[in-house]
Amino acid sequence: MITLGLPQDESVLAAIGMVAARHGQLDHVLRMTVKSIAGVSPAEALDATEGDTSWQLREQVFALAKRRLGPCPAMVQLRALLTRAKDASGRRNRLLHGLWAQESDGRDVYLADGQRQTPMLSVGDLEALADELFDVAAALNSARLKGFLYAALEATKPAKPMDVAAEAE
Repeated sequence: MITLGLPQDESVLAAIGMVAARHGQLDHVLRMTVKSIAGVSPAEALDATEGDTSWQLREQVFALAKRRLGPCPAMVQLRALLTRAKDASGRRNRLLHGLWAQESDGRDVYLADGQRQTPMLSVGDLEALADELFDVAAALNSARLKGFLYAALEATKPAKPMDVAAEAE
């Protein structure tokens, strides 16, 4: 018989926490990518995406970019990053939404779908997932701040209107 419980190894718990924190960072970068593509303030982007799931954030980023950029190499690169984000988020979701429990003899048990027992993930496996979440977030953040996405967005900015005072001279 199994009962609800948590892994006894504190390094496993810490690694699970790292996965959760890195996923939160990825979601924040997705929100800021909405900001960058839509050309709104950080507060507006955060308000507009409040409560959105990772899936919804990825979809919104893609839809906004597709509308603004159209077909271009940056869209292919962005799609690749969003696919990596989807895969990493999926692995995180399976991990955190599974059932952590213990056998009656005190052994840790993990049921990925609540029914089938799966092997406990090692600290190394958990840290690798946290690293992948961070890598995707960092790559997307870099792309929007100074990389391919920034360049593509800059190329689509409307020309700056001339200063009215300068026109009068």
